[in-house]
Amino acid sequence: MKALTSFLAVLALATPLSSCAPSFDPPPDLQPLLQAYVNPTAVVGSQIMSEVADEIAKAAEEIQNSEIFEEILQVIIDVQQELEAATVRICEDGDNKGNDCVDDTDCPGGTCVSTGDVVLGQTCEDGDNKGNDCVDDTDCPGGTCGGGVVVPTPTGQINVNYICPGWDERQFDPGYKADPDLETGRIVLTMTLDSGGIGRVVWGTADNCLYLVPTGGENFEASYDGGIALDLGDPVSPGEDITKLIVTFLMEGDIGFDGDPYRINQSFRVTLENTAGLTILVDLADPALSQTFNYIFEVDGGQAIRDATGLFGCNLEDSRCFDKDDNTLFSW
Repeated sequence: MKALTSFLAVLALATPLSSCAPSFDPPPDLQPLLQAYVNPTAVVGSQIMSEVADEIAKAAEEIQNSEIFEEILQVIIDVQQELEAATVRICEDGDNKGNDCVDDTDCPGGTCVSTGDVVLGQTCEDGDNKGNDCVDDTDCPGGTCGGGVVVPTPTGQINVNYICPGWDERQFDPGYKADPDLETGRIVLTMTLDSGGIGRVVWGTADNCLYLVPTGGENFEASYDGGIALDLGDPVSPGEDITKLIVTFLMEGDIGFDGDPYRINQSFRVTLENTAGLTILVDLADPALSQTFNYIFEVDGGQAIRDATGLFGCNLEDSRCFDKDDNTLFSW
């Protein structure tokens, strides 16, 4: 994963959901989309592939080159880390039972556990960093971290305003810090919270987000401007490794990579643990999702199609699909 100079400019916790809470925009319903991956309805043959093969290849190239999915997921990981750092922990047992702790080393003979509560808005009350935001006393040399508001086992929505890192290559220099600059664009996401964890559906927009993609010793200029919705598979508990999740994206907007624009209106699946694996949902008909199949780029470089008849091999470069014994099923 590339290094990021990321700015979590706003992490606002909405009022907890209750009968008297304000109404929130519900998450987009991605269930029909998810079902299209599980139960593809198209029967793919030479005619269909002759019409869509080039589009599939171009979409895969732009998605993988731009790494826009990584930029978005990194924002979610940043939020997860912010929430985890703000979580109240106490010694469950041992000599310091009931005392605040950071990890098990603070609990001789016991275990440091999360209460599920979150403390927001703490600042250094004194010392070198007086008045600065903090998580614990280690952020306040010569002083203490205090204040803030305790939110018991938060459930509700958070709105995140992430200022994108831009195209300044100094962001990769050790120790370099830049001030947030709205000229580099932003990503605005809405997430739901349940007992301190992040809900499975995240949605929002990118406003001309500029970022760099390091590839082969070079830094390529990339951007995204448009809508975002994604499904993490399940609610994500605090501390869960998001890089291992298979994430379903739905994006409509404009990707820029190395000076070339590309209009995307596409759903795809990917995992940060190995970004070579990519599944593209091909939607053939109107109304949407009435005739679909999956085109799969496997981690080992192979390709395959999953349609209404099952799973079989395919290769865009060779313009052919084949069975498990490499017998050609059809070509185009």
